[in-house]
Amino acid sequence: MNLVHEAMARESTTNGKKPKKDAKKNARTRFLVTLVTWILLNLIWLQASQAIAVNEVNKHGRDVNGKYTLDVPNMMRLDREIPVDLTCDFEPKNSTVPVVLVRIQHETPSGELSTIWEGNSTDECPDYSMSLIAGKHIFYTTVIQGESADLYPSRNLSAEMDLGMHLWEPFRIEGFVVANALGLFLGIADRAIRRYLRRRQEALIRNMPLHKRRQKEDWEQIAQSMSGGDAVDVEDLVGFQPQDEDESMEMQRRRMREQFAAQTTEADGDTDAFVDDDAIDQDDELGPGTTEGLTGKVEEDRNIRTVGDLWRRLSGSEKEKKKKR
Repeated sequence: MNLVHEAMARESTTNGKKPKKDAKKNARTRFLVTLVTWILLNLIWLQASQAIAVNEVNKHGRDVNGKYTLDVPNMMRLDREIPVDLTCDFEPKNSTVPVVLVRIQHETPSGELSTIWEGNSTDECPDYSMSLIAGKHIFYTTVIQGESADLYPSRNLSAEMDLGMHLWEPFRIEGFVVANALGLFLGIADRAIRRYLRRRQEALIRNMPLHKRRQKEDWEQIAQSMSGGDAVDVEDLVGFQPQDEDESMEMQRRRMREQFAAQTTEADGDTDAFVDDDAIDQDDELGPGTTEGLTGKVEEDRNIRTVGDLWRRLSGSEKEKKKKR
């Protein structure tokens, strides 16, 4: 049984309930994220569809603009009429100026002229709503004093007028359809992408050598433990632990190299015996050894009390051996 099957078997046992809980938790989190995204898309479009592009025609304290050209765009080239709000306010310049007549007129791109409002400068100017086709629309503000137009209207009149265009309101329904379709697509695409990535990961694991799978599982367990998950299972490392506490570090390293090499050769199908080149080179340098001094009863030496004493004794023995040679 390979490592993939072992992992699946562990998940199917009673001790493997936590991955299932994590999977349910992740699925619930993804669903909530998708739901919030869907709601946000609808809220964003609702706000955008109500946005108004304000065009200032006149403002109190400035000279009266008698002719203003409003360029209505052809949104998405669908020839939709754009809702436009007209707000105005007129008042005498001061208490000493005469009351004048104010007239607001609208000229369409085709040249048709119509009067929107006409009244005295002391009257309240109501708000108007209209739908305008794409093109250039001209708005005239005429001040009449007596029987003729006032050549200098700003002397007697203070005016304020704005034109607000609702550019996206004609596409409100289509926008909600697109927003909901996009939210649905994000939910479906998320599941499809995750399924594709999971299959690709499984394919990579199936094509991975055995020792690489072992290393990958060990690293995943270590990462899970470091991130606050379950404790790392180190049963696979028991074989690499020293069997004897008095065993030298060199023997431990040699045993670990042999066992690592055995795993690698078994995974690759190589049945040749492992040869420790480091150990061979070391033996060639040291030459043949003997068991002199290593057998028999251990005798106490009162001259050896520290590590330095032991080192000097060993160094002296090596020098005596070299002199004898």
